[in-house]
Amino acid sequence: MFKYIIMFLLALIIILFPIPIKITLKYSNKVLEIYIYNKKLKKKKPLNLGLKNNLVSEPKYNFLESMSLNDIESIIYKIKNLKFKPIIILNTKLEYGFDDAAFVAILYGLIHSTYSLLYQILINFVKVKNMDFRVIPHFEKNHFNMGISSIIYINLAKIINITFVICLCLIKIKHNKVNLKKYKGGNVHG
Repeated sequence: MFKYIIMFLLALIIILFPIPIKITLKYSNKVLEIYIYNKKLKKKKPLNLGLKNNLVSEPKYNFLESMSLNDIESIIYKIKNLKFKPIIILNTKLEYGFDDAAFVAILYGLIHSTYSLLYQILINFVKVKNMDFRVIPHFEKNHFNMGISSIIYINLAKIINITFVICLCLIKIKHNKVNLKKYKGGNVHG
């Protein structure tokens, strides 16, 4: 009996308490590196066996490609209105430089104006706990380095909630599209 109580409490902790996920992106010397919990993800090379497929396959119907802009807007609206959203802490460091000092100065102002736009986009989908944005211009060197480090606090209950809302929206959209195809070109005079 004691073992079942401990398993139940452990499952409850996993479902309700947030788990921090640390993701880091580094772009330097034209190379993008992705780290999760300081472990570098390796890019897998595509497997080429040298076999050619001579069969002509029929094009498959892809539901996501047939979605309209209104369908995507309705999904985004549902996600924006969720009460329980993941929490994010975001730290960004950008170093850039060009030979033209005037261009670097103008770009510095443009980059700082996009900071507020990025914040407005993020608060629609997650709760932003802290956001740090550092821009370091170099007026004499020609280079570009960027590092994004984020910690996302998410738990299983939030994942299930978001997935459930998105699935309901997709089912509703698909149901409406099937009804439109079924009754296309019906009686004109009602």
